[in-house]
Formats: sequence, C-alpha cells, structure tokens
Amino acid sequence: MTFMPTTRLAIMSAVLLLASAAQARDLDDAQLWTSYGGSGQIMGDLAGAFDVNARFTDTASLMGHFQVRGSLGWRISPGFILSSGYSYVRTESTLGRVSNEHRIFQQASHPLISIGTVALTGRTRLEQRMFDDVDRTGWRLRQQVRATVPLRGPEGLRAVFHTEAFFLLNQTVAGVPAGLNQIRTFAGLGMPLFGTTGMEAGYLNQAIFPGDDRHNHALSIGVSTAF
Repeated sequence: MTFMPTTRLAIMSAVLLLASAAQARDLDDAQLWTSYGGSGQIMGDLAGAFDVNARFTDTASLMGHFQVRGSLGWRISPGFILSSGYSYVRTESTLGRVSNEHRIFQQASHPLISIGTVALTGRTRLEQRMFDDVDRTGWRLRQQVRATVPLRGPEGLRAVFHTEAFFLLNQTVAGVPAGLNQIRTFAGLGMPLFGTTGMEAGYLNQAIFPGDDRHNHALSIGVSTAF
C-alpha cells in the first residue's frame, strides 16, 4: 500500500498523539495496525476470504506482528456464513524474540439485529493455536460484536464500532492462565475508495489481562475488497 506524503504525515501525527496518551502508563504502547483483505462468493454458496495484517509496535517503530489468513465457508442464509481456515502469524518482541504460530480456526459470521439504521452483526471464532516452541495446542475463543451506522455525506460513509473478547480455554504458556485474555475495541469510519474496495480507519484499544492490565493504543487502517 502506497501513501501520499500528506497521508503519511497524518498517520505519523496520529501515532505521535497515541504515543503521548500511552506515556501515562509505562506498559502501554502506541501502535499502527494495517490490513488488506478480500471476501466474496466463489461458486454458488461457497464463500472465500483472505487477509494480510502488519502491526507496528514499540511506538510504531517495529513490525511486531505479521499475519496471513485464508478461509473457505458456506453461506447458510444471507449474512450467515460458516467457515474454516488457516493463518500463519509471526511476532517479534522489542527484545528481538521471534515466535512463529500456526492457527486453524472455525468461524460463524451472522447478523444479530437491526435497530433503525444501526446494524449489529456477530462473529464467533474458535482457534487452535500451535507454536514452534510449545508442545501443547492452545484453544482460544473469540467473540466479536460489530455495529455500523450510515452517515450523511458521501454515499457509503458510515460509523463503525466493534468490540471483541478473547478467552483462553487452556494454558499453553507458563504464566498465562486460561480465562479472559484481552478485549479489543474499535471506533472509526468506513468509506468507499473505488469500485468494490473500501477502507475503515480509526482508534483501536487493546486491553490485555490479567496481571499488569496493559493497554495498547493503535491507529487502525484496514482496506478490503469484495469480489
């Protein structure tokens, strides 16, 4: 993805503002999360999706997270898709420790309710996580609730809110117990770019539990294409 100079300046300004907010707590971090993905019908009710994610940590100076994910699913009804897929995740800590992870996941994406112009949807995902340096497979449950609200202005402009809770179903790493592990909350804008490609950008808060109760503050920019 290539950004114009003014866009780069806006991104860096936003990261600096997040960094200032994070300075209030030594454990907090200002980050930049980027993604590109696509989804659509392949044949009949057979659906496919993919995405690539790069997350820049340590005040957006280190690519601490890189992920490639793909899935196939079946459309049960409009908006209701059952799918399964695989993702590869590479993470790097500020100390230079690299971790490679392989995930298999099963997922249900489904509408919840519409209230006026507000549409609520849900995503339930079960992951089996395999790390190169850990013998035991980790099981994690993720539940997301997402709301979109059309806004006045250019066609397709909308407010987007979502929150997602992560539950570890077993313990795979010493010192990381089973239970609620993190909550991610996003608030931003969605807008069309060209054709069937659009963008969502805004603020994402990643609260990590338990223990130090750390919060990461991220500028999140995602581009997606429907096919």
